[in-house]
Amino acid sequence: MSTPAPSTSPAPASAPTGLPESDPFAPSKAALRVFAVLGFPLLAVAWVLFAIIVLHQAYSGDGASGPLAGAAQVALMLSPVAGLASFCIPDAPGHRARRTTIWIQYGLLVAGPVLAAVDFS
Repeated sequence: MSTPAPSTSPAPASAPTGLPESDPFAPSKAALRVFAVLGFPLLAVAWVLFAIIVLHQAYSGDGASGPLAGAAQVALMLSPVAGLASFCIPDAPGHRARRTTIWIQYGLLVAGPVLAAVDFS
């Protein structure tokens, strides 16, 4: 009985080598960081919109803003905190944590003017 000779051919190309593959559709942390930074100019627009809404309500109504104006202001103040967190998160938590904090950043960014606009008291 003969034993088969060991193969001297190289490993197939699909074998994992430990190096990252160059997939153009792979999630990119650099793209997510760009989205986090783009939230800051949008924050300035949201603050101006918030101020216009609150001042319009104050001058057209009884001269006082309602209780949701404070919540809107807090939402606008927490948006850059979430943006900085998503920009500065280390690579350890991964892509999902960075993406979630960007969703929170933009959610708070939109919630500020929306809460101020809903506040008709």
